[in-house]
Amino acid sequence: MSIGTASAALFSFSSTMNSLSNGSLSCRVIAKLNGSKQRYTLQQPSFVGVGRRVFSKQADRSQWGKIVACSGEGTVSTIATDSYILLKREFPPAFWTEEMIDSIISSYDDQNAAEKEKRMQTLIVEIKAMFQSMGDGETNPSAYDTAWVARVPAVDGSNHPQFPQTLQWILQNQLSDGSWGEQLCFLTYDRILATLACVITLTLWHTGDAQVKKGIEFIKKNAERMEGEADNHRPSGFEIVFISMLNEAKILGLDLPYQLPFFMLINEMRETKLKKIPLNVVHSIPTTILYSLEGLQEIIDWDKIMKLQSKNGSFLGSPASTAAVFMRTGDQKCLDFLALVLNKFGDHAPCNYPFDLFQRIWAVDTVERLGIDRHFKKEIKETLDYVYMYWDERGIGWARDNAIGDIDDTAMGLRILRLHGYNVSSEALKTFRDANGEFFCFMGETQRGVTDMLNVHRCSQVAFPGEKIMEEAKLCTQRYLTNALESVGTFDKWALKKDLRGEVEYVLKYPWHRSLPRVEARSYIEQYGANDVWLGKSMYLLPCVSNPKYLELAKLDFNSVQCIQRKEIQELQRWWKASGLAKLDFYPHRLVEIYFAVAASMFEPEFALCRAVYTKVSIFVVILKYFLEAYATSGQDVTLFSEAVTRWDLSLVDVMPQEMKTCFLSLYKTINEIALQGSKRQGHDVLPYIRNLMEIQVASHIREAKWVQDKYVPSLNEYMENAKISMGLGTIVMASMIFTEDFLSSNALSKIGHGSKFIHLISLTGCLIYDSKTYEENKIRGKPCAIQCCLKDYPRISIEEALNHIYALMQNALLELNWDFTNSDMPKSYRKLFFNTARAMQFFFMEKDGFTLSHLEMQKHVKKCVFEPIL
Repeated sequence: MSIGTASAALFSFSSTMNSLSNGSLSCRVIAKLNGSKQRYTLQQPSFVGVGRRVFSKQADRSQWGKIVACSGEGTVSTIATDSYILLKREFPPAFWTEEMIDSIISSYDDQNAAEKEKRMQTLIVEIKAMFQSMGDGETNPSAYDTAWVARVPAVDGSNHPQFPQTLQWILQNQLSDGSWGEQLCFLTYDRILATLACVITLTLWHTGDAQVKKGIEFIKKNAERMEGEADNHRPSGFEIVFISMLNEAKILGLDLPYQLPFFMLINEMRETKLKKIPLNVVHSIPTTILYSLEGLQEIIDWDKIMKLQSKNGSFLGSPASTAAVFMRTGDQKCLDFLALVLNKFGDHAPCNYPFDLFQRIWAVDTVERLGIDRHFKKEIKETLDYVYMYWDERGIGWARDNAIGDIDDTAMGLRILRLHGYNVSSEALKTFRDANGEFFCFMGETQRGVTDMLNVHRCSQVAFPGEKIMEEAKLCTQRYLTNALESVGTFDKWALKKDLRGEVEYVLKYPWHRSLPRVEARSYIEQYGANDVWLGKSMYLLPCVSNPKYLELAKLDFNSVQCIQRKEIQELQRWWKASGLAKLDFYPHRLVEIYFAVAASMFEPEFALCRAVYTKVSIFVVILKYFLEAYATSGQDVTLFSEAVTRWDLSLVDVMPQEMKTCFLSLYKTINEIALQGSKRQGHDVLPYIRNLMEIQVASHIREAKWVQDKYVPSLNEYMENAKISMGLGTIVMASMIFTEDFLSSNALSKIGHGSKFIHLISLTGCLIYDSKTYEENKIRGKPCAIQCCLKDYPRISIEEALNHIYALMQNALLELNWDFTNSDMPKSYRKLFFNTARAMQFFFMEKDGFTLSHLEMQKHVKKCVFEPIL
């Protein structure tokens, strides 16, 4: 870098300021380094016992700069032209001041904590009961399927329904507008389909004339509304079953608008679809056609189709399809299935049964995304054991007896099972890829849905090294979801969700490695629909997945944890001030941001001490980074501080400059306090372990300072070996892990060091993302970084190519982290602490230096996750 000398008699100020050689100078300057202007302050000397501020050429050259502007009070006297000004970088002021924090906390004083805690416990008990009673699935009545089951004639030959209670249900459950269907949400397609099915059934049994008339009026009045409704809201197989029933209604002489242009368009869609259905395939292998056999009765070979019957006697769990098959074949297993359904639901049929796998996977995903899963560890384990029991190489479907799988359940199951340590292969996704490399939910599908592609995208982010199918799934779904956001409204063919667009936007902006559990929970609490509905052949609800109880508990729990964390921040602020660290101005004061990094993942109340230790050690890592960078201008000073840390000796502080003394005294006291607490927790002395971490940390910073002083650019490998330590992530997590819930013997503790793979990977990924976002700044400061070292190793490549190389290294390391996180025998709390620290680095440095700058978006996250309760 270019080094500019300070010219004689640089600037003059008022006479109230002492000269450079006397007193305390407070003077802001703008230094020009390599043509780039940055704000600094004149720095206190680091020579022991020397009270001057002008340094010889032997000073640390990384801090030299030519002063091009200056502001302040006092006089700057003549400086010899062969001397240099030691400059110190200024940082943006802390956004979260003590006054602001106290003001926020006082405004959210909770007067009803005891009542809320009692309500939380009640909800936890009720939700546990939901998990334990899931069985084969709970859902709402399907008027469409109930109408088909009600058609089944009595097997004794009498002129009555086999299931008369279903006919009574139809008579008693017509809605006030004349339709049948789910009252909670109005979709024209769904209502007309269900209403037509009920009208035909009542007509066939010569009952409910008034209801039939009212139903026909509803269809005539609302039929044209279907044309204006989104295609994505058309139920599965609608064109197949609707036209079939419409033809049946015509034979029955029902007064319906058969010549309506939109009805004719639906018929054309049906004919086009039928031409694409190879009957030899339909009769030989399981396809989704089995779900809609009631709409294909004129083309089905019933003897052949019986070979595709599910073990439980159904056809893909559809009561309507199974009823149609029974009426054609008289098959006893079909009848047994229908009897089973009515025995379960009483007087009506659901649209699917069972849907045990679908319900279980989505329930686990719901409590995890809402951040309340810690209350249901046992229930989640039992639930996933059940799902894993039915996993095979083709993946899974929505029910254990399904003859075909679907990508939605398979992707969701693959991701959740893998994250919980189950051995599941991504090869299952290959079942759902077509010749063009695109992914689909079912074989033969012509239109994909947003929710299934969203779940495949989320699944692709827990890839292991070498899983090509996961990378293909990631790229494919990323394209699809990005395009979906560009359309007007993000509709989905499988679900009507409160804020599906928001879910997609979040996942694309904050992929798994760049998200934090508390950030995701806050976001999903706002997006979660307690009354979301799904679309199959008809609209259906899943109360074990979409339930107001989940949302209520999530809000109460989030606010309760927030209350604890706000008090912890106040305690840390008091420690920080008492330690003297608040007076040091050579490093960015980011206590709240550091605390947020751990509190957003290790948020559970039992990790309070872990959070405090993580924050304190992180602050010292930051201090050491900037202290040794800014002050290590002579070998004597560096040796002095290093020796004090190595010997853990207070006798050396008397000869230290004041700021160095403040740093060491605070470090000494804090580490001893941490070690004392850790020793009590672990049952053996942990001070030597933590001291060794700090000694190694200091040595790494000294090595970097020497590189800067010598203007030495190491190779990428040499740089990374040191930078992985100087980054400090290993030191932070290894000190903090002592305060999780797991016991560590002295022998076990000695095996977890900078050489262990997990520490290597989190440090590597953290260093690479940091360097990729701070390259220009480090270049100005003369500090080596990964990009600069890469350019040295490969002098012919461009900066862009070097960055791509760094990103590739980082991505590979993140994939290895996925493997270690899900397959390591290390206690889960350690894995969680380590892995989420890596995620925190990806989150903070996603676009720029979100830690040092503490930009508006980061402030928003901190506020929403730590300070602002959910109403």
